[in-house]
Amino acid sequence: MDSSFTDSVPMSDNVSTEQASIVSSNTGDHGRKRYNSGQEVVPFDISPLNDITNGKKLRPSMPELDNDIILYEIFPRLPVKSVHRFRCLSKAYRGLTSDKRFLRNVSLYAPRRQLISIPQPLPLKIDVYYAKENVSEDGVLSIRLTSIDDRFIAGCIYITVINGIMCRVNESRNVILMNNATNEVQILPSYKSPSRCEQHYLYFCYDPQTDIYKILRTMAFRKKPDLTTIRMRYSIFTLGSHTWTDFDHVVLFQYGKSRSLCIDGILYLNKFRDVGGRHVIAMFSVQSNTLEAICYPNGVDESRYNECHPVEVKGSLAIIDINFVKEDGISLCLKQEGSDGSSWLKQKIEYPTGSIGSRISTNYYFTTNLNGDIVIGKTRAMSASLCSILIYNMDHQIWREIKVHGIRDCVVFSDIRFEEYFETPLLLEQICPPIFFLN
Repeated sequence: MDSSFTDSVPMSDNVSTEQASIVSSNTGDHGRKRYNSGQEVVPFDISPLNDITNGKKLRPSMPELDNDIILYEIFPRLPVKSVHRFRCLSKAYRGLTSDKRFLRNVSLYAPRRQLISIPQPLPLKIDVYYAKENVSEDGVLSIRLTSIDDRFIAGCIYITVINGIMCRVNESRNVILMNNATNEVQILPSYKSPSRCEQHYLYFCYDPQTDIYKILRTMAFRKKPDLTTIRMRYSIFTLGSHTWTDFDHVVLFQYGKSRSLCIDGILYLNKFRDVGGRHVIAMFSVQSNTLEAICYPNGVDESRYNECHPVEVKGSLAIIDINFVKEDGISLCLKQEGSDGSSWLKQKIEYPTGSIGSRISTNYYFTTNLNGDIVIGKTRAMSASLCSILIYNMDHQIWREIKVHGIRDCVVFSDIRFEEYFETPLLLEQICPPIFFLN
């Protein structure tokens, strides 16, 4: 053993091996066990350290974090599983997943994924993918699609996502809510539709001011004795209630499958007529349960209403009139903020000269993605190897053609939807308690 070490620590004949072991066990890292050639335990002399710390162990100085920073800045950035572990370990965090401020910050900080759903007419189904943009080394932009597990979407005819909660509707018109992050599934009470029901659609909507989720059900049916007249029935299910609520006094008639858009607590639906037979856009208020109509922009020919596509642009309703497709561009009508639909701001978007503009025709479908860009896809079938979409950036006014990879087979872009998905720790039982049926 190094003599310098043994010389610097004087040994007392009165200190036994057992006593030295006890002293060394209470001195932490400063009293580690050392062995000389005689295998005797040699403790450090820690009396100067005890004089400085008054016998207390030295600890590094750590600043204390404010509780609000932990709850509303750090926790919203954690994975959902970690948040629920904290709920199980501490009563102080038990109500965290019902805290509106916490959930609002989760929606701000959680990683986003782009969800694309593509309904297919034959057979009636919906293909759902996660989309990720890729840029190659030479700067070419493409989209890679990853299919969602079939067990989540098998047999579904309607799928939409709001705040991480997925709403699915199967062929029997049963509504199923899912939170994949918490592995929860909730089946809503069934609804007995009228006999001779010819149209039956459901729409998931949300009001951010009241934090209320609702399901709107629309049905067109015939009833004796006058089977020549088509009647409409509307029913609402508020998450947290136990039954569907009907209201039949609305004088709006749906004549086809509507494209739905939920913007700031208002659900917009196209393909409606009023009592006078005029084509209108239905406007359902999630907060007040009212269904009203707004007129199409002036200058849009009534014969082209079915060719007008309602889209969301910069947080507002917009109508794309594709009559100009036959000429040199698109007519975009943006609903003015605060107006009832009587005030529209019109904008013309021209196609570029070249291959992109020459291929645009009435066989294309128009929508918008999460960035507010206009997306154009073919309404006729395309093979997986030839699948591409056109995107127009509203801010930079640039057209791009983007190759789409990952399509399963042949696809028809008849009603493509771009939605935002993020994992939420919100429990389904908090917004829709389980309903038990007794025999």
